[in-house]
Amino acid sequence: MQFKFNVPNKITIIRVLIIPLFAVVLLADIPYKNELAAFIFAMLSVSDFLDGYFARKKKQVTEIGKLIDPIADKLLISTALIFLIGNGVDLWMAVTIIAREIILTAIRIYLLPMKLVVPASNFGKAKTVVQSIAIVTVLLKLPLSWYAMLVAVWLTVVSGIEYLVRIRNLTGNKVVNTPNLITLFRFLLIIPFVYYLSNSKIHISLLIFGVIALSDKLDGISARLMNQKTELGSALDAFTDWTLILISFILLAIRKKIYIIWFILLILPSLISGTMKIIYAKKQKIVPVTFIARLSVGLTYATIISILIDFEYFFYLLTATVISVYFAMIVYVIKTLRIPKSSSRKKASKA
Repeated sequence: MQFKFNVPNKITIIRVLIIPLFAVVLLADIPYKNELAAFIFAMLSVSDFLDGYFARKKKQVTEIGKLIDPIADKLLISTALIFLIGNGVDLWMAVTIIAREIILTAIRIYLLPMKLVVPASNFGKAKTVVQSIAIVTVLLKLPLSWYAMLVAVWLTVVSGIEYLVRIRNLTGNKVVNTPNLITLFRFLLIIPFVYYLSNSKIHISLLIFGVIALSDKLDGISARLMNQKTELGSALDAFTDWTLILISFILLAIRKKIYIIWFILLILPSLISGTMKIIYAKKQKIVPVTFIARLSVGLTYATIISILIDFEYFFYLLTATVISVYFAMIVYVIKTLRIPKSSSRKKASKA
């Protein structure tokens, strides 16, 4: 996908470069900072329509423009929401909108090698307009700003579902299917898990963690029963597992439930295993999954639960987890090193 430095794309790049200035204004202790921030935000939002207008009028619509224009919108809106949490925007509102934007942006990028670019629909554009208006009302502390944000959240969710339906129509079961949606639900549950654990609400965080762990088996079962097992699903499942695990151990170390050395012992082999899996997947076009890796994930889940409930012998589970993670790392290294060079050359020549 070739980047063309035309007028619409120039406007989009300028919009992205000005976003840090918007953030600085929100952080600064200056008179009328909210009014100034609202003005900058409004100008950046209006410029979104300018690049689209010039692209259509000058017939300079490009595939890269269709991709980076919505990404610029998402960066601006996400930046605003992060800085407004607790100042007119509820945490759940910000999390819902930002999570939706991250997920759909990741899908857009994933579809690039397939030469599939899904442009923003009219429904998606309406969502962006309402989000922008709601954020301006929050910045200016206008009446009913909370309700404006509520409408923005509703439109965000509905437009996200509409986007997933369009992706399903384009790709079939390769991207949007039941197992991947279950995995996506698991990934989103990490956000409330982190929130409640950070606020010492152990029982709620433990309940959420249990749902995430159990649904890990559910997505695998559904993939096999519905014959919807995909490489994207395998990669997303592994990414969700290790995101949850690493974040959990970081929080447990911060709360002094475990020593930081345990986190270090876990993250090193995890990073090496992840690197080996990426190399293997690039050469063999398949994400490797081993029994010892599955065992290490199960042991890690059990260890985290034992620490959360203050199980007396959690140390032994933690030790077994670390050993299994290192064994999994060794297996991935061996599998990657044993890839025949001839097969990778053939795959490269066919490509």
